[in-house]
Amino acid sequence: MPEPPAAPVPFELALDELDGILRELEDGTTTLEDALSRYERGVSLLRQCYGQLRDAEQKVKLLAGLNEEGGADLRPFDHVASIETAKAAVRKPAPPPARDPGITE
Repeated sequence: MPEPPAAPVPFELALDELDGILRELEDGTTTLEDALSRYERGVSLLRQCYGQLRDAEQKVKLLAGLNEEGGADLRPFDHVASIETAKAAVRKPAPPPARDPGITE
């Protein structure tokens, strides 16, 4: 039975772990096999971080209204119904004021 995929490590924790792996590899005190294992873990974390950054960038583009080229995403928005409603309200004559039976003109 295959193992279920591991839950992604939060971005900040992945960066901290990557920093620790880098320090271990730079120290040069690990064995070759351990260094390869740590390097493999580092590559996995790095790919995960890039994926999370790409997802975050896409969300920012959506929120900021930018297209793929970084320009403003100028799409017409559906406002016809609200304008037509507003025009109809303006055109609609106001009801005549109630007359006071005691006032004559």
